[in-house]
Amino acid sequence: MISVCLCDPQPVVHEGLRVLLEHSDDLSLADAVEDLRDAIDMAADHRPDVVIFDRSFGMHSVLESVAELRAKGLSAKVVIWAASISDVECFRAIQAGARGIMKKTVEPEALYHCLRTVAGNQLWTENLYETRDMPLERPRSRPLTPREQEVAALVAKGMKNREIAETLGIATGTVKIHLMHIFEKTGIRDRFELALHGLRRTNERERSSRGASQDDRKSALAVS
Repeated sequence: MISVCLCDPQPVVHEGLRVLLEHSDDLSLADAVEDLRDAIDMAADHRPDVVIFDRSFGMHSVLESVAELRAKGLSAKVVIWAASISDVECFRAIQAGARGIMKKTVEPEALYHCLRTVAGNQLWTENLYETRDMPLERPRSRPLTPREQEVAALVAKGMKNREIAETLGIATGTVKIHLMHIFEKTGIRDRFELALHGLRRTNERERSSRGASQDDRKSALAVS
C-alpha cells in the first residue's frame, strides 16, 4: 500500500483526496495538515511514501519545506499540486527535489498514476503523463552533435541562453541555433520539455548505476 500525506490549507480538499484514494486498491491517505509548519512533523510521524504540497503556500516556502524533508533524512517523495503553475516554477521544483507536478484539475486516473509513479521515484508531470508510452527518443530523433549535447545538458541544469553562452564561450545567437537543431532532431517542443527529458535520462542512468552496483555487491558476496 502506498501511503500519502497532504499539506493543503483547505480541509474540504483533505476529505476529497481521502475519498478519491479510498477508491484505489493501493493508495491511502495517512494524514493531512493545513500548515507547512506541521508538514515536516506529519512526514516524520507517518513516514509516508509521498507527500503532497499545495503550491498556494508560495513556491519559495514549499521548496524550503522540500529541502527540510531532505535535511531530516525523510525519504518521502514530493508532489506539488497547484491551481496553476508556470514552467519555470515547475522546473525549479523538480530541480529542488520534487518528483511530481500536478494541477488540481487533474482527472482521478491521472492522480493515481502520478502518485504511483512518484512513489517509484520517477518523475511525473501532466505533460509526461500524456506522453508516457512514448520512448525517450522520438521516432524522428537523430543523433546530437557533441556541442548540442553540451547545450542540452546545460538546459537541463536550468541555465538561460546567456549563461550557456558564457559557459561554452560561444555567442547567445549560436546557442539559439543549437537549440533549434536539437528541437528539430528530437521532436522536443521547447526548452522546458528538453530540461525534463534530460532529468529523466539522468534518473534512468542513476537507477541503472545503482542496479549495477547492487549486482556487483551480490557477485562479490557470492564469490566470498
